[in-house]
Amino acid sequence: MSVRKARWVLFLVFVLTIPLPLLGPLSVFAPAARYVVLASVTAAVALAEGASGPVPMIFLLFALHAVIYLALEWLFAWWMARGLSRLSPMGQRSLVFVICGILLIGSISLNLYRTPFGTLPSSNLLGLFS
Repeated sequence: MSVRKARWVLFLVFVLTIPLPLLGPLSVFAPAARYVVLASVTAAVALAEGASGPVPMIFLLFALHAVIYLALEWLFAWWMARGLSRLSPMGQRSLVFVICGILLIGSISLNLYRTPFGTLPSSNLLGLFS
């Protein structure tokens, strides 16, 4: 596995699984993918209904969180892939898949995420986007 592939695989798994806080009045821990979805939905509402009232501030809140967390997760994936590049290709591939497997299994089997905007106050990865 090349360093570039390892970085992309780690980044995508981080975006889907790592719970990150939402700064503000709500107690939220969700992955960056959730903030991207919320920013996209808020932008769609602003385009369809007009950007008046609290819609621009809500969009800004979600968009800033999405951009900042995506950048941090990209840097972390870059750092990990660079550290793993010292291993043999087989060892690197194995370790990347073990890390991704642990993160995905943990996020599916444990209620890691708290979202007041979802149907469940705390959920796993499968219930997060319901």
